[in-house]
Amino acid sequence: MSLTISVQLDAVQAMAVELTALAADLDDDAALCGSTAGSLAAALGGEEGWTAADAGSAWAGLIGVLAARARAVAGTLAAAVDSYRATDLVLAERIGSHRPHAVAVAW
Repeated sequence: MSLTISVQLDAVQAMAVELTALAADLDDDAALCGSTAGSLAAALGGEEGWTAADAGSAWAGLIGVLAARARAVAGTLAAAVDSYRATDLVLAERIGSHRPHAVAVAW
């Protein structure tokens, strides 16, 4: 059975742009969490400080992974849109090149 899938390429491209911006924001947040982890260790000291610093570092790592995945999905979506548009252009050119030329005839 053949199914038709309809995709709005402009919407997918916009989603890729938003995911790229989100990834940049998440990178900033990961850096902030990483630097805060060190501050927690210094501020709290002792076992509590190390525990808080470990949690902050782990959180920074998790946010970094999320940023990388968002960037990867954005790249995949953008590449898919580019590919579909390029294929569509090639098909349109092929269709256009096989059309018979109209000749004006006056009676």
